Amino acid sequence: MTAEPTNHCDVVIVGAGLAGSAAAIQLRRQGLRVTLVDPNPVFPRLFRAEKIEPDQSELLAKLGLLDVVRERTRLITEIVRAKGGVVRFRRPVEQLGISYQDIVNQVRAQFPPDMDLRIGRVVKIDAGVDQPSVTLVDGTVITARLVVLSTGMTGDLYQQLGVQREMVMDELSSVFGFMLVRRDGAPFPFDAVTYRPTGTAQRLGYLTLFGMGESMRGNLFTYWRTKDADTREMVKSPDATLRRVLPGLDAVIGDFTISGRVEPYRIDLYRMKDCARPGVLLLGDAYQSVCPSTGMGLSKVLTDVDVFCTELAPAWFKTPGMPVAKIDEFYRSARKRDVDDRALSAALSGRRQIVDRSPIWQVRRWIRDWRWATGR
Repeated sequence: MTAEPTNHCDVVIVGAGLAGSAAAIQLRRQGLRVTLVDPNPVFPRLFRAEKIEPDQSELLAKLGLLDVVRERTRLITEIVRAKGGVVRFRRPVEQLGISYQDIVNQVRAQFPPDMDLRIGRVVKIDAGVDQPSVTLVDGTVITARLVVLSTGMTGDLYQQLGVQREMVMDELSSVFGFMLVRRDGAPFPFDAVTYRPTGTAQRLGYLTLFGMGESMRGNLFTYWRTKDADTREMVKSPDATLRRVLPGLDAVIGDFTISGRVEPYRIDLYRMKDCARPGVLLLGDAYQSVCPSTGMGLSKVLTDVDVFCTELAPAWFKTPGMPVAKIDEFYRSARKRDVDDRALSAALSGRRQIVDRSPIWQVRRWIRDWRWATGR
């Protein structure tokens, strides 16, 4: 049975990526009337998180979403750690390789029949203790008890609320996504490889290769800027660039070539400042970005969803109004802040490990490399 569209509900969620879609399902299961607004009936290709770590699997399971997501994943049971053309360590692990759009579309497939999904774009947002609202591009106004903004890293609706985006570091890093095949047509003899550079002169983090679907996916994490020559060369001549910046890679994975186009993705590290507004909540990347090199992107998003939907929403909707005091409970949550702060710290530390030439960071690099190569 399909829900009758209504212009008033308990919660209106703007943005149906992972955060918005997962939150919509959890809130609907609690019996709340949810309206979800997104411009795409099917979530499109978007280069974001592409591996599910064990802690993220636990969060998906807690939210009742792991089984359906797992259907589209490829199991990774071992990561080969290599550097300078030599395998240094083999680490047993249980990760899941899957594209971000597959994660989101698998979650969307769990929408109940009575989910009010509006295909459209929000152009205006108004805060309010009792009746916050959003206005769609066609002029439709939807009021609710709570508006959840889960628009990811894009959009500027937050500016209408007088919220400031505090830039921690502009162009913190760049990541490049691509598919690899062996030239001899044989399968790669591993589940996953993490390959590190032998020095820091190239300003590289690391290369990770992992099975995704029937293919081998590569993510190259760098501290290059958009206008750097290396960035242009990686997009234009990826095979030659990879071999130049990561000598010895062929000795570990075999003679390879990159299949299809390279997807560059620039990371700006930010956090919203003074964002508690009556009746409006910023969820996931709408509140803080994460550098994907940390592996914590899904951890942060799913923790946000769990804290909001499981720990706070049931109590919030038992009493009228959504004053700032309620909304601020989310941003002050010790569990949320711990994950946010760790993700921020890991991103900044990861960059300094590569670009900082001071003696203390040289020692830290040595310790990090030793632990990484020995499995400590």
